[in-house]
Amino acid sequence: MNNLVEVKDGELFYNGFSLKKLAIEYGTPLKITFLDIIKERITSLKEAFDKAIKELNYNGSFIYLNANKANYGLLELKEASYYSDGLETSSYYDLLLTRKLLENQKDRYIVSNGYKMDDYLDSIVDAFKAGFNIIDVIDSIDEYERLKEKNISLKVGLRVHLSAKYNEEGDILTDDRFGLTKDEIEYIKKDIKNTKLILEVIHFHQRGFDYEKEKFELNLKEAFNEYYVPLKKSIPSIKYFNIGGGTPLPTDYNFDYDDYAKYVITLLLNLSKEAGVATPSIISENGKYSQKDATINIYKVIAKKDTDKVYPWYIVDSSLLIALPEYYALGEAIVVKPINNLDGKFIKARLAGVTCDCDDVYYQKDLGYINLPEKHDDLYIACLGTGSYQNSMNGKGGVHHCLLPEEKDLVIKDSKIVVRSNLQTLEDILSKI
Repeated sequence: MNNLVEVKDGELFYNGFSLKKLAIEYGTPLKITFLDIIKERITSLKEAFDKAIKELNYNGSFIYLNANKANYGLLELKEASYYSDGLETSSYYDLLLTRKLLENQKDRYIVSNGYKMDDYLDSIVDAFKAGFNIIDVIDSIDEYERLKEKNISLKVGLRVHLSAKYNEEGDILTDDRFGLTKDEIEYIKKDIKNTKLILEVIHFHQRGFDYEKEKFELNLKEAFNEYYVPLKKSIPSIKYFNIGGGTPLPTDYNFDYDDYAKYVITLLLNLSKEAGVATPSIISENGKYSQKDATINIYKVIAKKDTDKVYPWYIVDSSLLIALPEYYALGEAIVVKPINNLDGKFIKARLAGVTCDCDDVYYQKDLGYINLPEKHDDLYIACLGTGSYQNSMNGKGGVHHCLLPEEKDLVIKDSKIVVRSNLQTLEDILSKI
């Protein structure tokens, strides 16, 4: 995110745009999505891995998949699908949407994850029969048995269950409710030769934020050494190692993705050599990385309250709960910054929404406050990095917290600004009830 944020003449700019100017011109509350950021995220990571593969003479390719579940905005999905090598789906309707997006590009990868109820599994089979390049990642033994009954030459993957890990104090480091146990995978390993299914992928899931190198390497090594290696030695059709999520997010630090790509490629190169197996092609499923930084929310401070004698409250013109469901539901850090009055004095304050909800507040938890300009007249606040899971967790076009209207929605691409939707009206809300 650091390369997107710039301060000039006491104002905050994001991706080259004056946020104060946009706020004044279009009004607040305001949501802005920069499609160019989605393109940059995808192409830069692919370039980093392609460069590392070439430099290290790695025998395999890097396949970038956009994890659709991070953002179901149609323009965001179209942008991601254009630059990605394929799409990753998580549900029946997700797959139906993906089929529409890739109807004229059936050679692109579709990798289907999640627990498969019959409608989802049947749709995967239908997509295969329709000529789509689809891979079903099996998550349960029941799913495997149902697939066997289909009697088709479908490409499949196995999602492995990673064991829980703890530190010396007993605090959990990693846990995973997904995937197949070792006994289940051993059964499939012996049984799959009696089916038409083609096993190509070994998949593990690395949670998509809070990147920590030690945890990432711990999970990758377990998935590779304990699952990929023994399965590859007995089933030659396996050729992909699928890292679900886990790509570091450039939220509030400078991160070198060229070094990251070299690290992952070197790690797999050495692990393959030690185990005596061919290096796999890498599938990387990215949702937050693709979408998070592409969207921001802007509010105007409309009042100041001094009920707290230590930290005054700055009231904004909407509900913070609308913009920040990840922050409230998952505890994920969201970067919140003032947009203007940056060249004056700052004070320790807190933000609050315009609602009557005591949870509708924001401040840095570790500090108990947020640094804001003392001059609060005509002050605007930006919530940065709100592009992943916001629409799906909070809804789009429906009823919102305290019946506050959904913000005006802008989309920017190649410096062209388009109003996707205006500030919600009561009629808009009632039509969705």
